[in-house]
Amino acid sequence: MTATGRVSGDDVVTEHPVCAPCTGCSVDWKRASEQAQLDSDCRGHGQCSSCDINFNRINETYSLKRFAAEKSVRDTGASSATVLRANLEHGRPFVKFVCIPGLPRHHTICKKGQLWEPEAHLVVNTLSLQRLSDFCGMQGISSRSWVAHVRGKSPAGLPLDPMNNHPVEVPLDQLGIFSSPAPGIALSALCGGPKGPDLLMEIPSHQVVEAALFDFVFCAGDRHTQNVFIDDNANIRLIDNDNLLGQQVLDTHNPNNRRLCAVSSLFLPGNMESWRLRKSGHCRNRVSTLDYRCHVGPRGLVKLRPKLESCLRHFAATDVDGLVSEFGLGRPEFAESLKQRAVDLLEHGLPEALRRAGLHELKIAMAHAHERPVNQTWDSISPREREKIANWRDSMWRPTEPAVCHGMRPTWEGAPFDYRVDTSFAGSA
Repeated sequence: MTATGRVSGDDVVTEHPVCAPCTGCSVDWKRASEQAQLDSDCRGHGQCSSCDINFNRINETYSLKRFAAEKSVRDTGASSATVLRANLEHGRPFVKFVCIPGLPRHHTICKKGQLWEPEAHLVVNTLSLQRLSDFCGMQGISSRSWVAHVRGKSPAGLPLDPMNNHPVEVPLDQLGIFSSPAPGIALSALCGGPKGPDLLMEIPSHQVVEAALFDFVFCAGDRHTQNVFIDDNANIRLIDNDNLLGQQVLDTHNPNNRRLCAVSSLFLPGNMESWRLRKSGHCRNRVSTLDYRCHVGPRGLVKLRPKLESCLRHFAATDVDGLVSEFGLGRPEFAESLKQRAVDLLEHGLPEALRRAGLHELKIAMAHAHERPVNQTWDSISPREREKIANWRDSMWRPTEPAVCHGMRPTWEGAPFDYRVDTSFAGSA
């Protein structure tokens, strides 16, 4: 896919309208979001073609206006992907290239004109996830994404790794994954300054719950502080969503692998990402307040928006082949696990659905109990033992422990929807 503009995920046959057309490479993402917020059944965008683009590097330092003195260096990332900024009719979206021929980031090599499977998978995932989030009414918490074939040049001096830059321009003639710009800065950058962490206490509660539901329903396996953005008004937006739906743990070479979904999100309890942040010193320990239970109550029960409930019922009632065809899913396994999470969420509620979704990861974890403290609480193990499990990814399961909320008071006033079952909940320690 590094040389062709044909995207298999665009071949999905659907009778549903798109939320906005794509002209060349350009999508009016604001119009698309407004359309998706209506009761219309629009999904995704029109099929893009190709275009010539003048690309720019993304800013190496950035900050929020209210903390202008606390500038942070934008993280270069640890994958082979390169992210650039495009100048288009409707604004300046980000464009992600999974691998650029001639730009060996982190020693990853891909060749022009040859199909590169990692790119092919993420391209299809991008398109199907946008359709799914629009259908479920969850597009507002996430950046919008689309795919187009681009021609241009990557600027000279792009980082190959933390220590080295590529000295010259590299021609581009391949597919790019476009994303609407998320306002603000990454949480990881916010946490670098002395005042920034306090902004986490101001995030609207409904956005935290929507992020948690988004990551659970669509199986986010790597929701860390670098792919959550926050603006000056404490609004958050999820970015870098092309690896969801189970793509991160999919192993097509092992037919016996049943690791269909491994949720790891700082918004949800009982997984690697939230467990290692729950009592850590990172960000003055304020990231722990993004556990959705700090906003709905310790039981973790939530109500569902009517559009989300309707979409979950559709997932539950539709067979695997039907979901693959309708939304252009890249693998039947994605539909299988999507159906199961929908059934569990509808029948048992989010806390129990989370527990059930983690059972396979728990089984993997317990198989390593002889070498790692996999089934012990944070306070019961030493700092050295925590290091053995903090970044361990063979299993994303971790014990579900009480939320650490620092006395934060949830902000539900003016929310478009109150997800609390217990509407009297006003905060806890």
